[in-house]
Amino acid sequence: MILSLPAKCKRCGTQPGKGAFGNGRVERQCLEYYARRADACIVEQLPGVDALLARDAEGTRYELYLVELTAGNAPAGLKAADTLRRHGARAPLAFFAHTPAHAYNAYRVDAMQYLLLPFRPEQFTALLDRATEPEYGPVIAVSTAAGLRALPFADIEYLECTHHVVHFHLVTGEDVPSLSLRVPFAEVAKPLLADDRFLQPHRSYVVNLAAAEQLAAGEFRMRSGARVPIPRGKEAAVRARFKAWMEQNP
Repeated sequence: MILSLPAKCKRCGTQPGKGAFGNGRVERQCLEYYARRADACIVEQLPGVDALLARDAEGTRYELYLVELTAGNAPAGLKAADTLRRHGARAPLAFFAHTPAHAYNAYRVDAMQYLLLPFRPEQFTALLDRATEPEYGPVIAVSTAAGLRALPFADIEYLECTHHVVHFHLVTGEDVPSLSLRVPFAEVAKPLLADDRFLQPHRSYVVNLAAAEQLAAGEFRMRSGARVPIPRGKEAAVRARFKAWMEQNP
């Protein structure tokens, strides 16, 4: 199923079948949710990801996509989501699946949520709550000792890579350490660095410019009080980038 919401009208596309969407449960909950908000919701059933991509090719865009990953369509569903993102679709995207096996790849295409089936009604309501928030933004999937975590970009203050572990320092003060890296730090930081808010001033650090308090000689001073070093050879470039970002985001 693909649940979607075009401008001004909440629109949901579902794919027929016996899964989470085929029994009409998701459609009913969407209609009830938006009715409580005195808003409209159109649920559109699509026969599969090919139909979704055809709609995208026609220029049809939605405010929310919900995709069910089954044993037979998971690779195609994930590939379709990646295609939508590459074509510029930035609307919230969520997946439903019976297994967590595809969660990492789901978050790689900037999924807002990954719900395991069967889900509780309150879990889906929370998903819709988040999808309708204007603050919705991208997340990065982080493999930790406690399991996979999805960290919103806006919650990250800076990254620090030490001894093959990336520490995601959050604006709340929490330190989320990753599992030992099997890829270069640059690969881990790549999704963040594609966002204008993030800058890599040092080979072992990535900074969220929105969380930087001051750029001093040789270091960023973060709002939490943390200090991120800047090599002497990079100071001029970092200063120019920080100045440009501040001018664009007064």
